[in-house]
Amino acid sequence: MNPHPSLAALVRGVHHIAIVVASIAEARKVYEGVLGLSASEPEYVPEQKVNVLVVYAGAQRIELVEPASSDSPVSRFLAKHGGGLHHVAYRVDDLEAAIEALTKAGVRMIDTEPRPGAHGTRIAFVYPQGMSGVLTELVEDPHAAP
Repeated sequence: MNPHPSLAALVRGVHHIAIVVASIAEARKVYEGVLGLSASEPEYVPEQKVNVLVVYAGAQRIELVEPASSDSPVSRFLAKHGGGLHHVAYRVDDLEAAIEALTKAGVRMIDTEPRPGAHGTRIAFVYPQGMSGVLTELVEDPHAAP
C-alpha cells in the first residue's frame, strides 16, 4: 500500500544508475571494451566537479562518474569506498512538484531547489536516510520520451 499515492504519478522510471570510478578512461575499457556497451562522450559537470560518461545497456543508462577535483563531492566517496554504486536516479516530469511532494511526505531533501545536471537535465538529490539508505537523485530530462 502506498501511503503517498500522489508520489506514484511523479516517478516515470529509472533514469540512470551512477557508479563512481577513479578513471573514466580505465572504466571505459571494461564497459565498452569487455561488456560491449555503447557510450556517449564524457561531459564535465562544473556544479558537481565531476566528469560523466554515459554507457548504455540496451535502453538503460549507466553513468560513470569520475571526480574532476579533490573537492568534488564524489572524491570523498571514492576515498572511502574505492568506487562503486553511488546512487539511483529516477526520472520525473516536474522536478519542483516532486521536491514538494517528498518534502510534504517528510522526506529530507539535499536539494530543495532544482540545480543543473549532466546533459541539460535538472536534478535534486534526496538524503539516503529517507530512501532506505540509498542516495537518490530526481532527474527532469527534457530529452526523455514522455
